[in-house]
Amino acid sequence: GGVGLKIHRFKLSVSNAYLIQGERPILVDTGSPSDFERLRAKLREQQVEFRDLGLIVHTHIHSDHMGCTARIAAESDCPIAYHPADQSNANRSHNGTLTGIGLRGRIMKRFFSNLKFDSIPADVDLFDGMTLNDYGANVTVIATPGHTSGSISLVTPDGDGIIGDTIMGGYLGGALLPQWPNYHYFADDLVQAMKSLDSVLAQTHRILYVGHGGPLTHSDVQRWRSRHRERFISR
Repeated sequence: GGVGLKIHRFKLSVSNAYLIQGERPILVDTGSPSDFERLRAKLREQQVEFRDLGLIVHTHIHSDHMGCTARIAAESDCPIAYHPADQSNANRSHNGTLTGIGLRGRIMKRFFSNLKFDSIPADVDLFDGMTLNDYGANVTVIATPGHTSGSISLVTPDGDGIIGDTIMGGYLGGALLPQWPNYHYFADDLVQAMKSLDSVLAQTHRILYVGHGGPLTHSDVQRWRSRHRERFISR
């Protein structure tokens, strides 16, 4: 079962990366391109080197989640995993034009659209329902499209979830009130992102780890979701 499965959150310059420690360590997301040394140092605090990783999983492909992947792969033999529906994001090697949600999103898209990153092909295609047992941890991938079409979340046997940018915690990138559920700044399809959140909530019951801010409790997110059920912000 989920015996001894530990999740460590690494707060990087603008986003979170996560280390799942099971049989072998799995890294979820790699931050922004400037985060390389910070990420290495945080892994070392957990006695993990890049070469020890069983897999690098991406919740989705944007500059602040794939920023260091190519550099890590260059000095380790670690396989890279993401969902094929985000292949076009990877091929572009920059964020493209992001769709801002509400006023915050419209302001933030000026800063995050077209940011560059080094892309790298996937060795492992993630798909809904697959488990990562072969790579070192008993976690299940669920497809959670909306923020991007290839966004995925990971669910542990204990009922925790790592849910990328399905939603975020707090304001100002999570600097303010990080434990408060909030819409992410961007979503390719907000209605779909909220449906994905519902499927996450159905398959978890404890802690939800997000790409910015957090962690969030399942009950707080459940309450937030029911308050916002009918309300989709106009673009």
